[in-house]
Amino acid sequence: MKLVGNRQRLLEAFTVVGSVVSPRSIKPILQNVRMLVSPEGATLLATDLEVAIRYRLDLDEVEEGGDVLLPAGKVLRILRESESTSVTFKTDAQGVEIISGNGRFKVLSEDPEEFPVVPSFDDSTAFSLDKAPFQALIRKTSFATAKERTRFAFNGVRFEVEGDEARMIATDGKRMAVKVLPIENPDELNIGRIIPTKGLLTFDRVLTDDEGQVRISLQDKQVIIKAGQTEVSSRLVEGMFPNFRTVIPKETPFSARFQINELRSALRRSAILTNDESKSVRMTFNDGQVILSSRAIDVGEAEIEVEAECEGKPFDVAFNPDYLIDGLKVMDAESVTLKLSGRDTAALLDGEENFTYVIMPVTLRTGS
Repeated sequence: MKLVGNRQRLLEAFTVVGSVVSPRSIKPILQNVRMLVSPEGATLLATDLEVAIRYRLDLDEVEEGGDVLLPAGKVLRILRESESTSVTFKTDAQGVEIISGNGRFKVLSEDPEEFPVVPSFDDSTAFSLDKAPFQALIRKTSFATAKERTRFAFNGVRFEVEGDEARMIATDGKRMAVKVLPIENPDELNIGRIIPTKGLLTFDRVLTDDEGQVRISLQDKQVIIKAGQTEVSSRLVEGMFPNFRTVIPKETPFSARFQINELRSALRRSAILTNDESKSVRMTFNDGQVILSSRAIDVGEAEIEVEAECEGKPFDVAFNPDYLIDGLKVMDAESVTLKLSGRDTAALLDGEENFTYVIMPVTLRTGS
């Protein structure tokens, strides 16, 4: 194999595929990027056995095609530190030589046939979505997935296409985020799969600004998402996912409307004097204002006042402030309404069209 490529394009390509490579993988071969070279260009492959990337790259010159494994971390460092505009890769019996300007590097290589298979995109099962709204689906839901591995279905985002809507739903059992995207669905697709959070975040990270649409292929065991020269594939999560419609409160006799930036600031300040054992902020509703209070043994206490338009009979309620802040951060709105039906039942944050955020309160201490 011998090729010449633009250093900047090669650096961008190895940065993208290297994003799924773990430098401390228990399988050393997974620390590599596989490069398949033909007269049409190069295809770079990387995987950690959960998420995989396939990246198509144009080259300046291909003297001889080939198939080689390259250590991802070492090649990335070589490309970053080089000051030359072009880089040459060529193989011999001992490994791969990388020539960049006045530098020559010889890296050892393993057998590419031992590298795991990276799936290819199947266009026959694919549909298209605009890139920006699809990214909004990811960013407005993925934060609410479970971090622990005990409930596998909650370690991913439920992606559904039904009628004229695409939606993503995420929950960790304590809060739930739902984002809906109006779509054209001429093929009348009706599908639902749980996509691992890692796969979605990987794809969101490697999307480039010049890609107008994404193509999505949902299969029985995996999803492949394609945009431009990049394909990200991920295993699907198995398990039962709750019906999001049954979680959303139907009746909320009390509500409080806030300026979203004021509420977020007050929550952040009141959260300062909490700890892991007492991670809650109490909300006391009065006419025209809400008092946020927190208290933790050996830490201290805080009390913050924030303006609010209240409707209904008030009662005290407490929340994990981080969960409220997470929802407020992703909402595109100037104001938000907190809708409540009781101090121990699910609450609803309402402010952005086609976005729903439900959060469970924290139990108030006895005597409160």
